Amino acid sequence: MSFEQGEGTFCYQGSVHGDSHLRRGTTLGTFTRQTSSSEHGLTMDCDELDPFSSESLWRLSNFSIEALQPLESLPWNTTLSDDATACFEIFPPPTDKIDPVWRLDLFPTSLEKPESFTDSIINPSIDSESDATSDSPRDISGNENNIWSLDLLQEDQSQIPPQKSWERYQHKSFQEPVSVYFSESEAKGFDAVLEQQNNTKRDGVPTRMVRTDVFIRSLLRLGLGWNSALFHYDQRTKQFERDLKDIRVSGYSSLALENVIEYVVQCGTNMQRMRMFAQDPPAKCRELSAFFTLSSTIAVIIFNLEQQISDHSKNIASLLQIKALFHRCGDLIGALSAIVGAAHTAVSDAQIMSIVTERAAFFAQKFGWMDNLVHEIVIRVTRPWFKFIETWIGLRPEDAALKESMASGKTFVRLETHDTVKFKTGPARIDHIYQADHMPSFIPADQALSVFESGRSLQLLKRSHPHHPLAQRDVLLRAGGLHLHCATTWADIEKIQMKAQEYEWKLRAEIKKYHKGNAGLQDALSTVITHRVDQNPETEVTTVAFELFDIDDDKNASGPVTNHKALSKDDFKELLDKARGFETENTNEESYLGPELTYGLHLSLAPILSSQALLIDYSCLHLLFKEHRIRHHLNMQWRFQLLGEGSFVARLSHSLFDPEMESGERKAGKVRSGVDTGLRLGSRDTWPPASSELRLVLIGVLGDCYFGSANAEDDDKTHIQKDNELPGGLSFGIRELTDEEIERCKNPNAIEALDFLRLQYTPPEVLESLITARSLNKYDRLFKHLLRLIRMVSAVKGLIRDSTARESLSEDIRDVYSKFRVDAQHFVLAVSDYCFHIGIGSIWQRFQDTLTKIEHCLNRGDIDGTIEAAHSVPRLRDYHEDILDQMLFALFLSKRHAHAAKLLESIFGTILSFSLLSRADGIGMRNESEGAVLHLYQSFRKQTSAFVNYLRSLESGKATSKSMAKSGEFFYSRIDPTSVFEHLRVRLDVKNYY
Repeated sequence: MSFEQGEGTFCYQGSVHGDSHLRRGTTLGTFTRQTSSSEHGLTMDCDELDPFSSESLWRLSNFSIEALQPLESLPWNTTLSDDATACFEIFPPPTDKIDPVWRLDLFPTSLEKPESFTDSIINPSIDSESDATSDSPRDISGNENNIWSLDLLQEDQSQIPPQKSWERYQHKSFQEPVSVYFSESEAKGFDAVLEQQNNTKRDGVPTRMVRTDVFIRSLLRLGLGWNSALFHYDQRTKQFERDLKDIRVSGYSSLALENVIEYVVQCGTNMQRMRMFAQDPPAKCRELSAFFTLSSTIAVIIFNLEQQISDHSKNIASLLQIKALFHRCGDLIGALSAIVGAAHTAVSDAQIMSIVTERAAFFAQKFGWMDNLVHEIVIRVTRPWFKFIETWIGLRPEDAALKESMASGKTFVRLETHDTVKFKTGPARIDHIYQADHMPSFIPADQALSVFESGRSLQLLKRSHPHHPLAQRDVLLRAGGLHLHCATTWADIEKIQMKAQEYEWKLRAEIKKYHKGNAGLQDALSTVITHRVDQNPETEVTTVAFELFDIDDDKNASGPVTNHKALSKDDFKELLDKARGFETENTNEESYLGPELTYGLHLSLAPILSSQALLIDYSCLHLLFKEHRIRHHLNMQWRFQLLGEGSFVARLSHSLFDPEMESGERKAGKVRSGVDTGLRLGSRDTWPPASSELRLVLIGVLGDCYFGSANAEDDDKTHIQKDNELPGGLSFGIRELTDEEIERCKNPNAIEALDFLRLQYTPPEVLESLITARSLNKYDRLFKHLLRLIRMVSAVKGLIRDSTARESLSEDIRDVYSKFRVDAQHFVLAVSDYCFHIGIGSIWQRFQDTLTKIEHCLNRGDIDGTIEAAHSVPRLRDYHEDILDQMLFALFLSKRHAHAAKLLESIFGTILSFSLLSRADGIGMRNESEGAVLHLYQSFRKQTSAFVNYLRSLESGKATSKSMAKSGEFFYSRIDPTSVFEHLRVRLDVKNYY
């Protein structure tokens, strides 16, 4: 603004004719200034006025101007040119070297296309579209006639024409005086100050000035991981490096430049690494599905991120905008780089999912705006594993991929083949083995084991009942068709719980109908449901997957990123738009409140997995108890393996130990009848018996006792009698022993003489879910110990017979023979009574009570009651094994009581050694053996005293079994807290005899 006081007028720069861009120096206004004597008086007295006085506030200002006069009063200048356009020329002459179309593009800075297609995963056609868009004129219609628009503040100073005044208009050579204010000197003044400071320094001063627009374009390309004029990617160091070190930009200090460059270099390096990981995934992707899914997910993110940065870079004009543009982008790419770097160390899908979940949970807490993005990454990486779980537990139909995954051994289920028969003439039995190291860490151990057991029980159910509701896809779809997915909010978790509950109640009704035989409804609706299934979106996806395509088509090329149109419509595009907003985090109704990521996964899966496990367990319990009569097989183990049936124990004792039975040994000239024959252990010199003799003696013992019992069902007895075979092939057999054990078995007077004899039993394949090989091994250990015990009972009874024989020399009750016989009988009978009634009987009765309650609930169709009593098939199996562990504990066969077991064996050995001398005394042949008997009796007293003292030393808390580790928290509350060994101590030492 310039004033001309001589003529009383001044020139001002304003805007007329509605020009939207406030063009300067184009309008001339004339104002008249009238002065009066009063004004002169005020001017003269202005120095005498008090500047802090309020008396003159009502007066008009000395610099007030009057309104504009009408245009008609302006005098016409006859010296003006006739060319009307000369007065209204908007732009300066061409000598100013300013582009006349400088206002068409306010933000000309845009991204350049990469040198080659390998620089970006974006289709080149998309790049060209982006460039065409950036070169098009900016739409300014919205800002027309709006001089207060903020966009006017973003004009490039280098593109703004110089301001005009009357002096420059009249004299083109006139130079405006330079402003004396530093704040108005703009970048030139700042550069001059920096130059003055740099003159005092000798080294390390940047000397090359780079144009601002070139530098900004280079930084944009650097942030995207592309090479540029100033930066390039070094394949050796895997880092972006500068082509020019000593550069500076007008208006910025070296410290500010280094700060921005360092941040953008790190972002570009991570971007390049992620792009290479997406375009050329490692060989591990071919083996691990989770790694390939992670690579594809990273490719989608990189693609959409490049698109967004390209769109938002059109208006970039300063380094601060560059840093703001790559601020969240750098954090996101850094998080992805950390996740991928950690995933490279994984060797299994489970480890990859665990690493991705843990790192995603960390970054979700560190960067709140990144929460939805990392959740989506976890959802996509775990999706193939969720599909495998759905197939394994029966939520979706089986396919070839399930068997391939199990056969490869890369999942938590591994197939193991067993030959069912000796000569391999029958089909091989397939067993499923649990691999805990292939289960992700976000699945708790108990839930992981439940998933495995549910799937294994379902396989058993499908083989036995292929038309069961849980094996029918139409029934599952009608019940709701549950699918596993990760929920991120409490509201979504509640929806999953409600849907799982509804699914469970519908399938309960279907299962009850099936058990009652009303399966007609399922068959009637099967056709309709199948037709609906064919129209399911999943079927369409499958059809598209197997659609024929041209192998040379680019969109079907191999690799995780092929279809750019599909990538641009991916969910990640919307998530990135929300996450990269420059506004603060949303706190409106769209915000959510949810659990931490790992807990969210657990809470999302638990309702569906527990509902499916409950239905599978109830169906399998019904199958085991009602159709395959598992309780009958368990009772058979108690009757024969645990010697719980009296008739069998009596027959077996007579056949093995009765000296009055006929010998079954093969003798020349004598035919063996097989009637009333026995092994006569303890009354013969040759041992062990031949296999033919053993078969002759024991051939009818099991069959007679099984079919002669009133407990066996009539239908089952009739069927088995026709086949001449007991359930499970129950029979006597020979136990596999070591050479040392075989040598001990050859001594008929040793306690190990019958250790070679065992019972063989093979449960049906369906019952192996409850009667396992481990439990059969425990039954065998108990049978061996109880067989020794009935031998000792037979031996002490023989001692009493020796004392009452006619030829016996024991006449005085204070004789050492008599004392030994009485004490031995008391000890053995007390131990036998304890073992059969307490160690076996009372513990087995608790197990029977549980089975009775389960069977009663199954008869009523009470699903909740059945699950409350049995909890699940795995829990019932563990409870069965724990019951056997308690028996081993009570009979001193556990590792904790190895010392007591050795004491008991030594006591039994001492009694057996005395039985030889007692038998000689019964026939009147002592032969001065009283000294040996006295020595044996003293050893017996020491051994029994040590054994009783051991029982006394056992405290109540330490004398209870710890075998309830698996099922104790469910069943252990029914056990008497009294120590089990207290019963034996009371029986042995009523009056503190020892």
